[in-house]
Amino acid sequence: MKKRIALLTGGESAEREVALLSAKNVQTALLSRFEVEVFDFPKDIDRFVESRLAFDMAVPIFHGKGGEDGVIQGFLEALGVPYIFSGVEAHAIGMDKAMCKKLVSCEGIKTAEWSVVKGGDVFTWKHPVVVKPVCDGSSFGVKIIHDEASLQEVLAEKKEVLVEDFIQGREFTVAVIEREGEVEALPVIEIRSKNEFFDYESKYDPTLCEELCPAPIEKELAGQLQDLGLRVHALIGARHLSRTDMIVDDVGGIWFLEINTIPGLTSESLTPKAISTGGLSLEDLLDGWISEQDKRTA
Repeated sequence: MKKRIALLTGGESAEREVALLSAKNVQTALLSRFEVEVFDFPKDIDRFVESRLAFDMAVPIFHGKGGEDGVIQGFLEALGVPYIFSGVEAHAIGMDKAMCKKLVSCEGIKTAEWSVVKGGDVFTWKHPVVVKPVCDGSSFGVKIIHDEASLQEVLAEKKEVLVEDFIQGREFTVAVIEREGEVEALPVIEIRSKNEFFDYESKYDPTLCEELCPAPIEKELAGQLQDLGLRVHALIGARHLSRTDMIVDDVGGIWFLEINTIPGLTSESLTPKAISTGGLSLEDLLDGWISEQDKRTA
C-alpha cells in the first residue's frame, strides 16, 4: 500500500504564489510513488487537523514567513505529525538573516558587515549598501542603495531592516542534499542577472538572467563554494535540503549571503536544475527523505 502524504503549501507571505508553483512540481514528483492530498494554508488548516491521522508524512512547501521560519514545523510537531526538511530551529535561523549572519561570522565565514535598523534609528551613510527585510526570501524588498537620500527614503518605509555593505562580485548558489545518510553539495550555479542583482523580477523572468549549471569556473573555486554550502547547512542544523547563496568578489573572496531551508522547487527553480545536473531526480530524493524520516519517527 502506498504511503499517504499531506502536501502543505500556500501560506500568507509575499511568496505564496511561488510556494504554490513549487508545491505543484513537488506533487507531480510525489504522485509517482505516493498518494498525495494538497492542503492550501491557511484556509485548509481545519481540514488538515481533522484528517491528520490518515497521513504517514507531511511535506511542507512554503517560502517566507509563516512556513519557512519554523512556524509550520512547530505546528506539525505539536500535532505529532512527522515531516521532511529541517526542524524548527534550523528554519528559524535560516529565515532570520541577522541571526544567521551572526552565527556564520562567529565560525569565521565571511559575510558583509551589517546593522539591523529599526524605525526611528539613525544610520550614517558611508558607502553603497544593501537594504533587505530581516525575515523574508526571494529578494522581496531588497534594494541596493547608492546615496544618502535614497537610503533615508527606504528606511522611512520600513519598520525593521537589515542594512549591509554592498559587495560587488559574481553571484553563485549551492544546493546541499542529504542522500543515503550522506550530505553532499550539488553542482554550483552561477547567476548572471541583467538587473543590478538577482532580484525577485529576474528570479522569475528567464529573459532577465542566465543560470549557468554547472558554473563555468575553476574546479578549486567550485570546491570552495560547495564546502561553504556544506558548512552552513551543518552549522544551522539543516536537514535533507538547503541552498546557500554567495558572492565572489573581484579578488576571489567568498562572501556568504543567506541560506534557504526550503528553496524554490518550481520546474524553473535553481535547486531542481542542480539536482538534474547532478544526475539525480527529485522523485528519488523525496522518496529517500520520506523513508529516512519515517524510520526516524518510528
